[in-house]
Order: sequence, then structure tokens, then C-alpha cells
Amino acid sequence: MSIVKTIDAHTLKAWLDNDEAILIDVREPAEYAAEHIKDSILIPSGTITKQNLPALESKKLVIHCQLGKRGSTACVKLNVEDPTIDVYNLDGGIIAWINAGYKTEKTR
Repeated sequence: MSIVKTIDAHTLKAWLDNDEAILIDVREPAEYAAEHIKDSILIPSGTITKQNLPALESKKLVIHCQLGKRGSTACVKLNVEDPTIDVYNLDGGIIAWINAGYKTEKTR
């Protein structure tokens, strides 16, 4: 059984500000287009694999979705595929990010 490591929005913000993490958005393209966290990379949860991850270059890998469920599922999927992948799920997803007062990019 895979244990999903979670982080909160404040930790993610610090990691991103310090260029310590790569953020993957596992929501659907329409959700991403409507609103997303700046510099996040879209890889929908149904298509995420180790092979289509960007090069981590010793950065932390963080997954997020809307509320956290799809992100958690994606983390488990990656850990089953390769147990050595060190991956974190953003607890509460983009909603937690917004509720913490952090900005997103929205379609005008």
C-alpha cells in the first residue's frame, strides 16, 4: 500500500518561490484553462505516468487537482509505477491554494 505524502499551500508556495519544486496539475484541460497555479504543468490524471513527467533536476515533485482526491490518486499511481518517486500531493488542491490567499492565473 502506498502512503501519499501531503503538503499544505504555504509549504508549496515556499518551495515554488525558492525554485525547489515542479508542480503538476492533474485536472482536465478545461479546468486548467479556466484557472491554474502559475508555472504548473498540465498532465491530466488519466494520462500521468513516470515517462511523461518533466525532468525533476533534483526538485521536489508536487501534484495538485481541485480538492486533493485526483492528486492523491495520481501520487499512488506514480508510486506503484516506481516506488522511488518522491512525490507530494497538495492537501486541498487548488482550492486550498486560493483559500490561503495565493494568486492563480485565470482565463480572461
